[in-house]
Amino acid sequence: MFDGLDHVPWRDLTYAFRGEADMPSLFRALLDEASAAEAADDLLNELYHQGGAVCSAAVAALPYLVEAAGSPRVVCRGEVLECVGRLAYEAREASPRAVADGWTAAWDRAVPRLIALLDDPDPRVRRAVTSVLEEAVTHADTVVGALRDRWAAQDRVTRLDQVLTAGTLTRFLTVATLPETLAWLRGLLGDPDEQLRFAATLALREALPGRPTATEPLVTALSGDLSAWSGSERFSGAPELTVWWALSRLDRDADAQEEICLVLLGHADPGRRTGALRTAADLLSFSRRHGRLLPGLRERAGDPDAENRVRALHLLAAHAEPGGPDADLFAAHLDDPARTGRSPAAADVALWGLAWSGDERCLPALAEQVGRDRPGYPLHSSHTGKTSGYPLWLPGLHQVLRPCARWAPALLPAILRRLRPDVEEDLGRTLLQTLQAWGAAAAPAVPGVARLLDGRLRHWAADTLGAIGAGAASAAPALRRLLDAPGDGLSQPYARDAAAVAVPWAYWRVTGDPGPALRALVPRLGDAHVHPVTRRLADLGPHASASVPTLRLLARALEPWTAVEAAHALAAITGDTAESGHVLFRPVADLLEGTAHPVAGAAARYLAEMTELPSGYVATIEAVLADDRRHSWDAGWAAIHDDIELRAVLR
Repeated sequence: MFDGLDHVPWRDLTYAFRGEADMPSLFRALLDEASAAEAADDLLNELYHQGGAVCSAAVAALPYLVEAAGSPRVVCRGEVLECVGRLAYEAREASPRAVADGWTAAWDRAVPRLIALLDDPDPRVRRAVTSVLEEAVTHADTVVGALRDRWAAQDRVTRLDQVLTAGTLTRFLTVATLPETLAWLRGLLGDPDEQLRFAATLALREALPGRPTATEPLVTALSGDLSAWSGSERFSGAPELTVWWALSRLDRDADAQEEICLVLLGHADPGRRTGALRTAADLLSFSRRHGRLLPGLRERAGDPDAENRVRALHLLAAHAEPGGPDADLFAAHLDDPARTGRSPAAADVALWGLAWSGDERCLPALAEQVGRDRPGYPLHSSHTGKTSGYPLWLPGLHQVLRPCARWAPALLPAILRRLRPDVEEDLGRTLLQTLQAWGAAAAPAVPGVARLLDGRLRHWAADTLGAIGAGAASAAPALRRLLDAPGDGLSQPYARDAAAVAVPWAYWRVTGDPGPALRALVPRLGDAHVHPVTRRLADLGPHASASVPTLRLLARALEPWTAVEAAHALAAITGDTAESGHVLFRPVADLLEGTAHPVAGAAARYLAEMTELPSGYVATIEAVLADDRRHSWDAGWAAIHDDIELRAVLR
């Protein structure tokens, strides 16, 4: 085996990893049962690593990988074929510049040898090579013909995999092969095997995108015996993953996904209910049109399975609003001990939902959370950006507490007991962010907050005092003492810079004297991160009129936060919304294109402050409100909550 292996100039080639491995030795180790698995893993690492490119060593290695996959002497043939499949996938998906010369010719030579493995005696090899051949899009006619020619000889599981591969390749078939392939797939819809009908339905979904999906074969199969997939290359995991994977294949038919979810949410198998809940989370975090799922989630909040209970409560909490319909449901779970390794505690999720529902039954548990050495919520903002799936992350403690200003008298004692000069930094920052969000309602906390001006939390404390405003007048002397050198004694450059902005701004908010703020903020309009400066200048209004020329320049910036905050400052200082309105409007209009910038929420709030908007703006805002997509740059609970908040602001 492996003729010519030692004559390849391996040391002269490029690799995906370090390129220090002895490639001939790795290939020969595949023939040793004891070392084969490790050798296959090392080959994958050297040739593929994290993907993104096809290296020249992969081109040279491909014929030897295919030879190894075809040899019964190699005990890990499936792992070898996985390496081939990953390389072939990257060759299709990566930029042409990232694919080494010679790959296309090497792949063309490999495909007939891979097709021959469809006749291998080992069904696991036949399934593995079926998966690899899905990447042979330039040979689609030949591959699909080979699959159909061997159909009668295949076992049930291999047939399922081959139907799915044929479905993927239909997009690349020529007119000589496509009609008969579609007819074959349609014929399988009448097969007595419910799992084969299921596979054929998914294959036709790939072949004919945009057409309504027949849900009956999917509901029947996903509700039935899924053991046929246990040896599949596609999904051989738990029923939860099978359901979630299958429904994710319908990502362009959300109505079908919703319909199947509604059925499977009531399935007797907890794993299938989990899969339905995961799909429901995906649907609800990308569109608000799936309100039919909410009653099913309320039923699952009482699920005997702990993970399912938490998943349902989590989605309902993300939808929570003051006066919402689920307060009693959340209250019933405040003592729910349910928790699994992959999810937060049900009681913590329920408390979050109850707080956001505006129900005072949350108060004892919220006060207890603040008093914990380790609160059940993160001490930082919980954001993911757009990501696949629905992370079961909790909001940060300050995010849970933010809408609770009306209960400040009940919660401030617990907060002030923790907010001491020696408070742990993350907890102190979190509690100060909470008080800042509460604004004037946090006025009784002023003495405790003012004591923190002497420590590392200075800028957070100053921002909090500024948010409280005139109610923090007793802190004016402490702020005044810091005006000449706001950053003195702070070790971190970020903290010094932040204090240089926050302290004079807070002094303005507390005393009404704009002088120190203007002297501190205006020279910082050239800072790299200028939007914290412009945001505070906006608060100064006409006092900051000398900054207007600079703000006009900043409003043209390409960086969205810089432009939006400068435009807002212009409008606040001059009272003229005509020259800055279009900058604030842009991130909102982009929502109709499916682009949600992190700054969109702030831009919407600033637009809402304007008394009159051009008719074109109003029409676009109405279109944004009519669009069912979640208007958020984030994923998970934040996608739902951000969208609800943005719509409330724009209405």
